[in-house]
Amino acid sequence: MSTRSSRRGSTGFEVGGTYRVPPGALVIGANVRSDTHPGAKEFAASIKARGVLEPITAWVDDDGRLVVYRGQRRTLAAASVGTPDGFVPVHVVARPAEVDRVTDQLVENVHRAAMRAAEERDAIEQLSLLGVSAAQITKRTSITRTTVDAALTVSASPTARERMDAAGMTLEAAATFAEFEDDPHAMQALEQALSWGRPLEHTAQRLRDARAEETALRAHAQLLRGQGVPVLDPQDVPDRAWTLHLDALVTADGEPVPEHDWPSVPGAAVVLRAQWAYPDEPDDPDTTSTDWDAEPALRFVQVWICTDPPAAGLRSRYDSTGPTTANTSATDDDDDGASDSGRSRREVIANNAAWRSAQTVRRAWLGRFITRASVPAGAETLICEAVLTGQYTLSKAMGESHPLLRTLLGHEQKSPATPLATPTTAKAATVRTLAAVLASWEASTGVHTWRHPTAWDVRVMGVITGWGYQPSDVEQLLTATVTSDTGADDSDAA
Repeated sequence: MSTRSSRRGSTGFEVGGTYRVPPGALVIGANVRSDTHPGAKEFAASIKARGVLEPITAWVDDDGRLVVYRGQRRTLAAASVGTPDGFVPVHVVARPAEVDRVTDQLVENVHRAAMRAAEERDAIEQLSLLGVSAAQITKRTSITRTTVDAALTVSASPTARERMDAAGMTLEAAATFAEFEDDPHAMQALEQALSWGRPLEHTAQRLRDARAEETALRAHAQLLRGQGVPVLDPQDVPDRAWTLHLDALVTADGEPVPEHDWPSVPGAAVVLRAQWAYPDEPDDPDTTSTDWDAEPALRFVQVWICTDPPAAGLRSRYDSTGPTTANTSATDDDDDGASDSGRSRREVIANNAAWRSAQTVRRAWLGRFITRASVPAGAETLICEAVLTGQYTLSKAMGESHPLLRTLLGHEQKSPATPLATPTTAKAATVRTLAAVLASWEASTGVHTWRHPTAWDVRVMGVITGWGYQPSDVEQLLTATVTSDTGADDSDAA
């Protein structure tokens, strides 16, 4: 098929001919499709990088102008962002009757099938096999790097590919299964989340965090063993190890074993307990008075145990009858005793860990959400409420030049004094202001939030859930009970 340029030849266009013309010279005709998705950044980026690949269909009006018949999105995108050579291909057809125009446009849009995820995966794999790097695939196709990486991950795993095709999974979900396919326990957890309809990303993040924590624990255990400390690997820790703590064991005469003698007790060993703590935070996870502006750090607590108390001549301090097994009711109360308004210590530890994992997922979602082009329903109301009620989270972030907002937007933190770029349209300004409100709230959250949610915590969590965020189980606790009528002074405390 020959293609002619409008720069050559006459100004007339022949029916059946294909021409290359500047997109701005085209006239947008009537179209049944009113929503052209102007915020489709990936589509516009592909037009800018590769040009319009499929010819636009147009007819010639009485003034000799080309009127777009099919391809208005391609035309508008090309006119907005440009093409590599400044032109688009246009195929000229006879002017259609109005009934034919409406029918053709309706059929084209209603019956257009989207590319299946499996087809997208296979196409990306083909490019990779041809030697195109992931970065170049992203650049050439304007498909996000996240999607490209997911496609390559799934392509590399026959099991993940088969699972995706059989279950109709998304690329992201299949890539998550591929990530953990060497861990039966993790795979069971993912399958369970999928069958129960729970957000897969929350389960995956908890598994990632647990894996990273265990890796760090093993490395620290190896370091201590090099120093002569008898640290047990996680798989070697005895069942019901809490009944073997040396600080809860006594001699046959009821005397405690001095701490400095613990290493010499027959069967003495050390169990490492991972613990996330804020700077200067006490060991008790129920403690809530600390500096929540700081980031928590992982630390390991050494717990000395005796693997065989009877052989060492020891018994539980709660057992007065002799060297037998520990009184489980007493030690259960000590380990799992109610605290923090009826919540058990174990529940606090588990939910704290769940909240930290959820924070990673939530911030990733916020980072994507605040770059949207459209204003979500109810955004103006939330912004107004934050300003008029004087939310402390917002005023604090304003005083610090919005550090988390800069991070979520991908801005370098070279100078907090450098103002963020001001959007040029009213819609973009609203989205950016909403982003500041959400980021300021997010910056104030921590493990204290699920335990003592303020009214503002409940409000924001409910709003972002309505906007598409899928909260984890621990985040859903925020909407279960409102413990404060205002979030002005409490959101950075407790």
